[in-house]
Amino acid sequence: MQMRFDTLLFPGGKSRAFTLSYDDGVIQDRRLAELFRQYGLKCSFNLGAGVLGKQERHAAPGGRTVDTSKVLPEEVAEVYRGHEICGHGLYHSALNTIGTPLAMYEIIEDKRRLEALSGRPLKMFAYPFGLYNDRVVELLSLAGYQGARTVESTHRFDLPEDFLRWNPTCHHDDEKLMELAEQFVNGMSFGPMLFYVWGHAYEFDGADNWQRIEELARFLQPHRDAVWFATNGEIMDYVNAYRRLEYSADGLTVYNPSARDVLVRLGRSPEATCLPGGQITRLEPAEQ
Repeated sequence: MQMRFDTLLFPGGKSRAFTLSYDDGVIQDRRLAELFRQYGLKCSFNLGAGVLGKQERHAAPGGRTVDTSKVLPEEVAEVYRGHEICGHGLYHSALNTIGTPLAMYEIIEDKRRLEALSGRPLKMFAYPFGLYNDRVVELLSLAGYQGARTVESTHRFDLPEDFLRWNPTCHHDDEKLMELAEQFVNGMSFGPMLFYVWGHAYEFDGADNWQRIEELARFLQPHRDAVWFATNGEIMDYVNAYRRLEYSADGLTVYNPSARDVLVRLGRSPEATCLPGGQITRLEPAEQ
């Protein structure tokens, strides 16, 4: 057997994926979610069910005091149509400081209420204030969450090793945002690339820079044939399906135990190979 490196390909045979994550369920999400729909982008919106409908004003980055009121419970399904609803803690408490019983209540009750509003199980979470520890991670897993986003920017396009400690590429206000976008679409790819941007929609009001996120969306849209636009949960499910592939000792028989098809590039082959969900695939030996 020759040396062979098999590479994950995203749906459509694409080697790049782009995802977004926005926190707090603020009323500016109405505008942001629609903007993303217009450009064919998908976002994971992280909500605290206990504060939905709450009227608030806070100072935002940029110095302005802005309306940070939350969307109403009855509009959640429509506002976030086509996107992903995720947990963010019932009252947006710092989960690593409030003790295990209360932290578990905040996690599970938020999940229960949001699932009732969205009509589907939640799998993704974002840590309030970006604060967490090993115990909080354990509680999320016990509650049924499979992934959670931090606020630690990497400026990289790597897939996470641990989805419950998922570091994004950058915040939307990062000075390198468009430079990273350029690298993402035009850079050399020897493996799958994931570009992950996060933030809070009210920050656009605070800095009066809605054009910043629209510039990014406008830049990425023409590359939709080469980039998979997906939610956090969709990316996690697909990557986990790839990681579950079972290879025989000689590398020529592959069993895909998941329900979804997975695409891979076998060795140096320019073609995508589909490994159908729930099936065993016999591969041809590489030419010597």
